Amino acid sequence: MTALQYAEAVLEIAETYSCLNIFSSLDRRTVLAEARAVDALHAAGKDVKPLCGLAFAVKDNIDVAGYPTTAGTPALEGFQAHSSSPLVTRLLKGHGVVLGKTRMHELAVGVTTINMHGGPVLNPYNNTMHTGGSSGGAAAAVAMRMGTAGFCSDTGGSCRIPAGMTGVVGFRPTTGCWNAGDGIVPMTVSRDTVGVVARSVRDVMLFNTIFSDCSEGYPEVDLKGMRMGYPTNFWQDLGEETVAAYDKALAALKGAGVELVAMDMHVLTELSERIMPDESLYTYEMPRELSRYLYQHEYNLSLVDLVDRIATPHVKKYLEAMTFKSLNDYPTPKDYAEILDSYLPKLKALWHDFHDAYDVEIYVVPTSPITSRPIDDVEPYTMHNGHKADSYQLLCRTHQLDCPLGIPGLSIPAGLGADDMPVGIMFYARTGHDDLLLAVGQAAQPLFAATPEPARMQPCMGCKPVLKAVNVTWDGQGVPEVGDTTSSYTLGWSGECDLSPGAGSAADSKTEL
Repeated sequence: MTALQYAEAVLEIAETYSCLNIFSSLDRRTVLAEARAVDALHAAGKDVKPLCGLAFAVKDNIDVAGYPTTAGTPALEGFQAHSSSPLVTRLLKGHGVVLGKTRMHELAVGVTTINMHGGPVLNPYNNTMHTGGSSGGAAAAVAMRMGTAGFCSDTGGSCRIPAGMTGVVGFRPTTGCWNAGDGIVPMTVSRDTVGVVARSVRDVMLFNTIFSDCSEGYPEVDLKGMRMGYPTNFWQDLGEETVAAYDKALAALKGAGVELVAMDMHVLTELSERIMPDESLYTYEMPRELSRYLYQHEYNLSLVDLVDRIATPHVKKYLEAMTFKSLNDYPTPKDYAEILDSYLPKLKALWHDFHDAYDVEIYVVPTSPITSRPIDDVEPYTMHNGHKADSYQLLCRTHQLDCPLGIPGLSIPAGLGADDMPVGIMFYARTGHDDLLLAVGQAAQPLFAATPEPARMQPCMGCKPVLKAVNVTWDGQGVPEVGDTTSSYTLGWSGECDLSPGAGSAADSKTEL
């Protein structure tokens, strides 16, 4: 297959199933031109490795020259990136192809990719469900075989949560190892990193050798006799639909000879909760970094203008709370320095103490305690084990340590839950031990239940999902009363198309991608 043939095949899938609302911008002419250029080099006897024309989806907060970078928010519409992120430049130099920009939770402030501006991304396994987020478009693109991989960003689980909910692999590298430079709309510099979603750990290992500045080669690993940390506090209160799938995954690890070392990490999570509150680190970094990005990229837009035009209500409320604090309430430089110079080092030292005390290098946790939920019943509350729970806290529960610690995390598909939605299992390692983490992940992936490809729907090019905002009346305390509303949105459609599942699966498509 030539690069051009491959590009045409993935474009056909993307265009045929455009109702899933995965891409925010897709330029067929540019994609085909990049693919033809790879084929021309190959025909001339040039080396087109390592990527050989493979197509990557790119989250819409990562700069690609000639494409808009909107971060899913109205105020940034109409602006095109003047230059590409170093990550994308490395992709193109490696003879890869940019397939397009994918939709995301507005400004990456959320974990469902439900966006009032561009509409929600639909989960390929059930088009009434969300994809996780904030990189839901990139994960859904890979799940639907719209390209080989997707670049994402991860500040609090944003690569791995959607990977787990769409049946693909999601990787967050050690902070600083994958270089996005100034080519990404920022949240917090102390936690932000780019990452990747792909179909296999083997693919992620290839991409890590290309895009990481830290990779030194993958060690040989033997799961038999390996000690893995099993933080008991992360394995409690799992969703009813995930229990059997996780039991099966853990049994598979034990069957391969892995020793699961039980430990209670409450002391770590409680310390993280004390030192990482929004009113300190996020409030200090996010407004500063967004303002800097807008200025350096010549958006001719102030932070106040951007916040004023945010479309998604909970995102707007969150950014307003940061941006419009009084000086008396705003963190001081001393507060910020204390987090960076005192609290975070304490957290990292304690993390390494756990490794040493329990003699483990790898930890295993659920990617999420629940599977995906209906789009019209997840923001801000969703059903969990018979009661309503805060969706953000629930989905981020196993990600509250990795981001402040800057450690690598890897989510691997572990089959389907009782509701036929994908389940992901996640592994952690020490800072900088990305190669070991991926080598362990590659050894472990074949042990887990195969996640079937999403069933093909009928072609659906004539409609788009749209959201209607609803005023939430329940305050999150006790039990909702009759008439109370607990969801911020209802899901509707613009246009007409058949969204019923087709007879075949992705494997039945004419071209194997």
